Amino acid sequence: MRTWNESLKIGIPLLDCQHEQLLDQMDQLLTAMDNHKGDQELRSIMGFLKMYTNNHFNYEESCMDSYKCPIACDNKKAHANFLTTLQDINSKIDQKQPLELIRVQVKRELVDWFVNHIKNIDTQLKSYIPKK
Repeated sequence: MRTWNESLKIGIPLLDCQHEQLLDQMDQLLTAMDNHKGDQELRSIMGFLKMYTNNHFNYEESCMDSYKCPIACDNKKAHANFLTTLQDINSKIDQKQPLELIRVQVKRELVDWFVNHIKNIDTQLKSYIPKK
């Protein structure tokens, strides 16, 4: 199942593309867990997620700062919490904790959180970007 859909577009092409990539990777992580893929594949997906999430959050935060979006500070705090969760999940994978339990956390605290974050926070940026 694919989480990304057109309703998640915020209208800023680069951010929309990054959001789509991140959600696709999270979906891939869930699928890998469902199919009981090995540590190597899970670590590879997690490595990509950590790298790409950091890049995306840095870019998005700079956009919010540049356009003086009033929720920029809340956005940074939310991102920091997400990165902590990502690290927690990574540690659980490294410790070989049960994938069924990790999968629940990935679905709730990564995928569902990210979708809600896009809909409730990221969409607010659009109204602060000057119209051309």
